[in-house]
Amino acid sequence: MLNQAKANATKNCAPIDDPAEGPKNNQCPHSMNGRNLVVCIDGTANQFGEKNTNVIELYNLILKEDEHNQRTWYNSGIGTYARPSWKSFKFYRQVISHKIDLAIAWNFEKTILAAYRWLSDNYQSGDCIYLFGFSRGAYQVRTLSAMIDKVGLIYKGNESQIPFAYELYSDPKSHLRKAAQVGSSQKQEKTMTMAERFKNAFSYKDVKVHFVGAWDTVSSIGIAGGKSMLPGTIDGMKHVCYFRHALALDERRVKFLPEFAYGGSATAPTKPENKEFLPESTNPLHPTPSTHPRMLEVWFAGTHSDIGGGNVVNVGMDRSRPPLRWMVFEAGTLGLRTAPFERELAPNEQIQIKESLTTLWWPLETLFFKRLTYTRRVEGKETTHKPHLGFPRKIHPGQKIHSSLTLTDKTNGEYTPKARPLDDNPGFWTEARTKHSEWLELDLYEYAETLVKYLITESPGIALQTLCQTMMSADGLQAVYDGVIKVLKDRHTQTEEKCRLLQAAVDIVGRRARQSRPLELGSLTEIRDLVSDVREGNKKLVQQFLGQFTDCCIFVMNGHTRWITSVAFSPDGARIVSGSSDKTIRIWDVETGNQFRASADKTVWIWDAVMGKPVGEPLRGHTDWVTSVAFSPDGGRIVSGSGDKTIRIWDVEMGNQVGEPFRGHTGYVWSVAFSPDENLVVSGSWDETVRIWEAATGKPVGEPLRGHTDRVQSVAFSPDGNRIVSGSVDETIRIWDVEMGNQVGEPFRGHTGPVSSVAFSPDGKWLVSGSADETVRIWDVETGKPVGYPLRGHTDLVNSVAFSPDGRRIVSGSHDMTIRIWDVEAAVAVARL
Repeated sequence: MLNQAKANATKNCAPIDDPAEGPKNNQCPHSMNGRNLVVCIDGTANQFGEKNTNVIELYNLILKEDEHNQRTWYNSGIGTYARPSWKSFKFYRQVISHKIDLAIAWNFEKTILAAYRWLSDNYQSGDCIYLFGFSRGAYQVRTLSAMIDKVGLIYKGNESQIPFAYELYSDPKSHLRKAAQVGSSQKQEKTMTMAERFKNAFSYKDVKVHFVGAWDTVSSIGIAGGKSMLPGTIDGMKHVCYFRHALALDERRVKFLPEFAYGGSATAPTKPENKEFLPESTNPLHPTPSTHPRMLEVWFAGTHSDIGGGNVVNVGMDRSRPPLRWMVFEAGTLGLRTAPFERELAPNEQIQIKESLTTLWWPLETLFFKRLTYTRRVEGKETTHKPHLGFPRKIHPGQKIHSSLTLTDKTNGEYTPKARPLDDNPGFWTEARTKHSEWLELDLYEYAETLVKYLITESPGIALQTLCQTMMSADGLQAVYDGVIKVLKDRHTQTEEKCRLLQAAVDIVGRRARQSRPLELGSLTEIRDLVSDVREGNKKLVQQFLGQFTDCCIFVMNGHTRWITSVAFSPDGARIVSGSSDKTIRIWDVETGNQFRASADKTVWIWDAVMGKPVGEPLRGHTDWVTSVAFSPDGGRIVSGSGDKTIRIWDVEMGNQVGEPFRGHTGYVWSVAFSPDENLVVSGSWDETVRIWEAATGKPVGEPLRGHTDRVQSVAFSPDGNRIVSGSVDETIRIWDVEMGNQVGEPFRGHTGPVSSVAFSPDGKWLVSGSADETVRIWDVETGKPVGYPLRGHTDLVNSVAFSPDGRRIVSGSHDMTIRIWDVEAAVAVARL
């Protein structure tokens, strides 16, 4: 927990220390920055296909590349196995096996042992184990976690002992059988159980499952059902660090009754006073921020397969409904590394229900199955053999109801959950948010906004700690940022509170943002007005906040199918031209986005900008790919640079080469440009030099300009022609005096990746640069200092930048296949605060 000094720092608008990352459950030994092992087991008859479940969608979201430091394992549900050719005897045997497996789940144990072996083969000390499952797959991962707790995770190479380990685990009496430790006396022979002795001899030390995520665990294994539950599966899941369980409000089938953490109860049935998992606040719409609870069971609208997925076509694995989003957010906050969701859900997508209790299922409702009663009474009967008759589920104290129920547009008479709330109050569902909010589990974005409010009001220390943990998930950082902006927009937020909020955002959110994917930022002009009252006495803080957390981007243009290599404004500033590795050139109307397409190869083409058609034949002569082209200021000539290490001048009207190629570079010529008076040409090369040439004769002017320590990727003349700017892979920008032939001042430093493009502003006061660090920067030419903060938004290296003719806009093209237009005046205004 943060100490009082840190809490006071928040109140006084002073810089805030970032709490140490890590689990906030005192009984959890894991670090969340290490390697993750993730097991996913699907539900009955579920597998990859057209109707993909939440288990598959989650598996798709998990980041699996080497740099993400995660290993994954997926198994399809009971009764789903690849079939051999229909012509073979094996086909018919497999069909029969498939049906029997659906009925009695005879592969239940096989799947658990396969997952256990995979964990055994891959486990390393310090790994975090995550287990996810749906339906019977949820019961399987709960069983797997209990097995690891009881007999441990066996050392790699001892796979022949795994069946015995399962046998020992599943024997409910194995914890009672005593055996002496090796080398111990008979007096000590009762100090270890058989399971403990096995664990001590064959298993890794102190392995504890970090996270179990279950979607609607069912109580029966196969149609035939089971007489007893396996050890450790219904004792509150206390053997894992964190347990999350999503439950279906509208499921009524007897063969899909849920297994709560304690079987038929949310709390230990023998301890009615147990309040371990009861809500920590009487009003969670304004909850007291706390560390993440060890266990959460949350109800969602829908039937069994609405909660776990698989009810509807989901080929793209992108339905992202509330039960999946909640599970991903919870696991992400606790260390799982996933890709972010691509979109937010509309109100009409929060609840989509497909009735499961159809005519085919009704006969089972009339049979005398032994089943749980889910009694809420302390001394109530736990089981019965009475026919179920489609009776609704019961909600228990300590459980939560997800706020997606109140975010939907369907609860106004169109939809009422079938589950029975506490006391069977018929008005519970219509009053859920206003009178029964203690039951609500907040959506991530609501939760983040609430924490932000607490950060500046009542509980800054604990709120800060919880916010930092929330920002660990893929979408958590965006949720916290959105919460900050919403609180700033709240007219009740006082100036002093805004100051504390800005300080927290700069110190904590900013630090996370630099380590994460780019945020979707709000408009600079809008947010600047929100903090205008904070400016007095806090100019530097406001400047820092606006620079880091607002967007100067005016427009994003999409259309290219591969990375963009070059962009430029037309002389009147009304259009933008872009070239791409997708072999097209596109001309964009800045207002409408209209475009024209064309192709390119190892030639230079001249295009009619209005018609979008090539003019004449291509200009041929280069013997390798053309890397850079530029018009002379009067439009009569073109200069080109190539991988063949030459520079060539072309006559636009005649369509032919003028004179001999310029030779002298010993590496690819990567960038070329005419001087404003058209007498000179400048080139930058992979030989780490910049050269100046006489345009008329092709003779070099003076010696090569040396100073860069790596490839030169971009060059440009200043508007007056007296200076040259160059950008290099050495991450620097350099200014050169044309007449003297030397470097002016020190290199411009600030980019953290190769500088791929540079350009002067029309008045020569500013420079713009694009870099592989995914940013665009504006520089003061005289001081060599960056102006304001980097312009962020591109998600891959920036290949090309240019000023508009009036100097008010910048265009950038990126490897992310987008073109962005930036507001220069807004960016400079922030720098001048």
